[in-house]
Amino acid sequence: MIGLKGLFERKPNLKVIIYAGKGGLGKTTLSAATSLLLSERKKTLVFSTDPQASLSDVFERDVFGKGEIMIKDNLYVLEIDADKHINEYINSIKKKY
Repeated sequence: MIGLKGLFERKPNLKVIIYAGKGGLGKTTLSAATSLLLSERKKTLVFSTDPQASLSDVFERDVFGKGEIMIKDNLYVLEIDADKHINEYINSIKKKY
């Protein structure tokens, strides 16, 4: 097993990493840890659409629904308020008809 550090050394042009799966697997924890590691080498954005605002918990900053927030050099966090965006979209469609 090469590990994350080895993966990034072997694939320096890697642009996107997605952690997916059912709840409770550690996706948020791994995403946050990966973003911290990557931000030492390049500009990094970690984002979530989880309504539980879990990246806010991990980074101990209220970033939910506030757009892209710089946490430290090269590390940006974005917690998308998906419910808000869906409702805005639905309302815009209703106004058209």
